[in-house]
Amino acid sequence: MLKFSPTNLRVFVCSHIFSMERPILLITNEDGDWMFLCGSDDHSDGDCLIVGVAHLIDRDYTLVECADLPIGFEAERKSVEHSWVRGPFKP
Repeated sequence: MLKFSPTNLRVFVCSHIFSMERPILLITNEDGDWMFLCGSDDHSDGDCLIVGVAHLIDRDYTLVECADLPIGFEAERKSVEHSWVRGPFKP
């Protein structure tokens, strides 16, 4: 079973994820900094907050499928019903 290490790993989230308005549809591991995002482009500057990854996994256990995402890669899905698709990080 995959796990994020440490379990209290800090990750950046957009305000939509933090407030539970939208699901996580994009995960990036750029330079070892993890971002869990809604995948939309309607964010303002400074729209990132920090949370522990365990709080997000409690909401959506499928996130652990991306725990082995290498640095420089991202995983994306069209909806929570779709599978994660991995690829190189696209800034």
